[in-house]
Order: sequence, then C-alpha cells, then structure tokens
Amino acid sequence: RETVQAAYLTAGRPDAYNEDSIYYVTDEQFAYVSHVTGLMVREKPAACFYLGAFYAESLILAETGNSIGAIQVAGTAQPSQLPFFVAACDYTLIGEEFFAASAYLAKDPDQLGSLKGQDFGKLIVAALLIVGVGLMTLTQVTGADGVRWLSEGLRDVVLHGGG
Repeated sequence: RETVQAAYLTAGRPDAYNEDSIYYVTDEQFAYVSHVTGLMVREKPAACFYLGAFYAESLILAETGNSIGAIQVAGTAQPSQLPFFVAACDYTLIGEEFFAASAYLAKDPDQLGSLKGQDFGKLIVAALLIVGVGLMTLTQVTGADGVRWLSEGLRDVVLHGGG
C-alpha cells in the first residue's frame, strides 16, 4: 500500500489515493478466478472482456458474467476454450479473428498489410487446391495423359515443395 500511496504522491494526486481500492490477488488459477467472480457479482459491471489465453477458468468467468447480465466479448486462440465462450458470451473472436481485431482497431498499416498478405496467400492455396482436385478428377475420369503430367506436377509441388 505504501508503494501505491507514494506513486499517488509522486503524480501530485495524494487526494485520489484510497487504500480500500488496493487488493492483493494471487496468480493461482482458481483462487484468482474466485476473486474476480466475487468482484463481478459485487460490482455488476455492464460489460466484461475476456481476451487472451484461457484454461479451465473460461467457463467460470463467462457464466458469472452471463448471470449478472453483462455484455460479454471473448477472444482466444485456444480451440478447447471456444465452446465455453460461444455458449456464454454475446460476442466471441475465434482463432485468427482475435489477432486480426487488434490490427483492425490499431489501424497500423504494417499489421493490416500483413493480414492482407496472409489472406491473399490463403486464396492462392484454395485456388490451387480447387484446380488440383479438378485436374486429378479429370485425369481419373478421362485417363488423359496430357493432363496427368500437370496434375502430378501440381501434386508434387503442393506435397513436396516441387521435389
């Protein structure tokens, strides 16, 4: 408490210091979640945001927020926790959306360009897959050797990097 009080003094705001607003919260998973859910029930926030890595605490937090009627936004790249957030939260950022949202909100040209490049790469891969499936199907149906070398070449590029 003394450290926080000294920080308020240094900032020139000693009147803003309130020792009742300083809590020690452990970093142990379930003890931390117990504190946070208790705080949520007492304070009843209008909105809760859960972003980052979550484990077993995801459902506890999301259900508590749901029970107090808070608008909830969750985002994680961990597939095992997504069902809990989808079931109990109003909005859920799934997988890559979680990282794309940061770039979109920051309006950083480098991050946005990186996202566009990744999306373009995914489109190229999807197009190659569609063309490859079409060529392999055509080769199998018609038995045409003229298409076989192209379909096998494309297969080798995709599976073995051209070798």
